Amino acid sequence: MRKKQRDKMVIYLDIDGVVLGKNEHGRIALIPNFRAILSYLRKNYECRWLTTHGRYSADDVTKYLKPYLKGINAKELRFIKVVPWRTLKTETIEFDSLFIWVDDQPLQYELDILRERGLLGRWLKVDTYTNYRELTITRIEAKRREVLASLSAVGTDEYDREWRGK
Repeated sequence: MRKKQRDKMVIYLDIDGVVLGKNEHGRIALIPNFRAILSYLRKNYECRWLTTHGRYSADDVTKYLKPYLKGINAKELRFIKVVPWRTLKTETIEFDSLFIWVDDQPLQYELDILRERGLLGRWLKVDTYTNYRELTITRIEAKRREVLASLSAVGTDEYDREWRGK
């Protein structure tokens, strides 16, 4: 079976503990570099919310984030799609695509599913409740490079060439 070809890698984003964290005053706030990260994600990834705050509707995500979006128009989030899921976030991950999943606390069973499929390395652990500035473009880019390198390491050169359009 041929794997799906995409123009961009998929990135799944949680909200709490990823784009919302605890600031220096111990208050829940949008991470300080969110605007720059949004711009980077828009250019480089097919973005999807994977959060309890938006299982079915992007409007739910926008309503939840609105109090924290000081200086950011909610319309700037429209490029991030919502993916429906019921019990486990892994229900909606397209395992046959190139992806990164950014989350602070996946369930152990979700991690086991990734591990069984040999995809645990696609998870980027970020906890902005503990380290408010932990999610950075540099960390996302490093994970992207790691994912692409792992493909070559396991003999998926043909898929890697397809992915890069060569």
